[in-house]
Amino acid sequence: MAVNILSARLNFSSERSAPGAFEFPLVYRVPSGEPLHLRPGTVPMHDLRQEGHRPSLDTEGYTWQSLPFDGLDGAPGWEERYARECSEWLKDFIGAQTCVPMNTQIRRRDSGSDGQPVNDVEVRSKQPVPAVHVDVSRERAVQRLLGALGPDFDVEGRRIALINIWRPLRGPVMDAPLAVCDARTVDVADMDATTDRFGGGYFLKQTPKMKWSYIRDQTADEIIVFRQFDSGIEHTPGAAACVPHTAFIDEERKNQGLPRESIELRCAVVY
Repeated sequence: MAVNILSARLNFSSERSAPGAFEFPLVYRVPSGEPLHLRPGTVPMHDLRQEGHRPSLDTEGYTWQSLPFDGLDGAPGWEERYARECSEWLKDFIGAQTCVPMNTQIRRRDSGSDGQPVNDVEVRSKQPVPAVHVDVSRERAVQRLLGALGPDFDVEGRRIALINIWRPLRGPVMDAPLAVCDARTVDVADMDATTDRFGGGYFLKQTPKMKWSYIRDQTADEIIVFRQFDSGIEHTPGAAACVPHTAFIDEERKNQGLPRESIELRCAVVY
């Protein structure tokens, strides 16, 4: 079977003066305080279904699995049950001692946005994020993990991590899939520290070393699991400390199927 590699356009962190750069609203560089600017860049996008092996959290920093859930986007209370059951699955899957659900984020794409940034922060928080980013800085990750685990939990000398579980609420996703970057291909020097009203994170510059992947026609029974922070891994090139990710518009199929709807669960993990 011939391997089909998509040519995808992603939005990367950029200097303000770069050709084609545009402001990403309500996000600011640290420590300068200047508005963040992005610039579109084209990358090869690999279909995980066609890869010769399945990636892992320990190596690439992410994996994908089949994990059906009965009642997805259903009766009131389904989100709490979803968070509980998925965090229990993750605990067993990675062999953690503790796994606590932190929060869920549901996004329902407005097909009229066409993958462009939105100025209203409340509206934008409900749309797929069309920018290459990592959710949290290392400092903010530690704060959030300690808050989720509670004041009575002793993490002294323990390995703690923040891991995301992402899936469509309906599928197959054709218009705006999630792309993830092999963390081994990320250089810390290309991670621009930023802040917004929620706290600190990173936006990424484009480099030719990056390897990007997605699941073509991802269904609601399939999850992408990826690391955002791990205290046991140094934040250096070649170490899967965190996984940049982004929504992107599949230009060939953006008007096919139903607009993307998805749920992302963030979990506090103690090994």
